[in-house]
Amino acid sequence: MTSSSRRLRSSAEFLALTHPVDTHRWELKVDPSMTGGRGSLFGGVGLAAGIVALEQATGKPVIWATGQYLAITQQPVTIDLEVQLPAQGRHVTQGRVVGHVGDREIITVIGAVGERPGLAAGCWVECPQAPPPEACPEIARSDEAASLHDHVDLRLVRGAFGFTMFGRPTDDGRSLFWARMTDVENDAAALGIIADYMPSVLGNALGRVTHCTSLDNTIRFANRRPTEWVLCDNRMEYVGNGFGHGTVHLWSQDGVLLATGSQSLIVRPVDDR
Repeated sequence: MTSSSRRLRSSAEFLALTHPVDTHRWELKVDPSMTGGRGSLFGGVGLAAGIVALEQATGKPVIWATGQYLAITQQPVTIDLEVQLPAQGRHVTQGRVVGHVGDREIITVIGAVGERPGLAAGCWVECPQAPPPEACPEIARSDEAASLHDHVDLRLVRGAFGFTMFGRPTDDGRSLFWARMTDVENDAAALGIIADYMPSVLGNALGRVTHCTSLDNTIRFANRRPTEWVLCDNRMEYVGNGFGHGTVHLWSQDGVLLATGSQSLIVRPVDDR
């Protein structure tokens, strides 16, 4: 499917958030398209919902956001999201989005939104060289159940996709792949979803299929730039004591830094019961 033939919608339309009460309350109905394939909420979707809610509540673009995952949520379920804005400045507003299912808090997203005039600019990380997405092999899904993965294309550049070990593991704990949402534009919330594929580098670093559970998910935005594909430069930094820490740089097709992300993970080898 070419970029010209794709029908794109915003992340807000994809998530279908509703305002049942007032402008500081939303509802996210979790269906299979919001899950990672096992029926539970895909972490990046929870972060994306918080980003959309913060931007809609303030009318300002997100600067950074981090999600703390407190409980696994199985669909079908409706998550109640409440936006709180304790610090509202002229240029920058800081807030949080608290997600509940009934009386149980299951996710909290903290972040800042806004824009400031500034003369200083620069980028001190380098975009890696990569062949175009069309020249890279597609990372096939490992399951047939309906999920978020129906809306995401992944093309492997380097390393192995650690949930299936498609590809060849690298010695430096680094993997590289192209990603795009097939029917969603790459706005801030969509980048939050794409960045949540970073944990796939865990299996690449360990050299075997490895699963994990995210404790947090942070994304910091740089340039806002339209791009069909996003180049994900994933790095596993440390694994030990049953936990791991990793980062990702997200690049446009023309080599412009879009965002950086990081996560802390509970490491779960496939034989860990």
